[in-house]
Amino acid sequence: MNKSKWMASCLALITLAFSGLCMVGCQKSATQAAGHSHQYTCPMHPEVVKDVAGECPKCGMKLVEKK
Repeated sequence: MNKSKWMASCLALITLAFSGLCMVGCQKSATQAAGHSHQYTCPMHPEVVKDVAGECPKCGMKLVEKK
């Protein structure tokens, strides 16, 4: 493989990688913009995670916003 073909292949690979990273970043922003950025969890039962505030189904404690 000559030098120009090798450089073109490297440039194409870098462009694809950068495009993929940009798409992942855009999807995350779209999810946050849709209002799905808040999650709530129980202080005593961290495995309980909800999208809306409320009470823990295990102990009845108020769910707090996950940071």
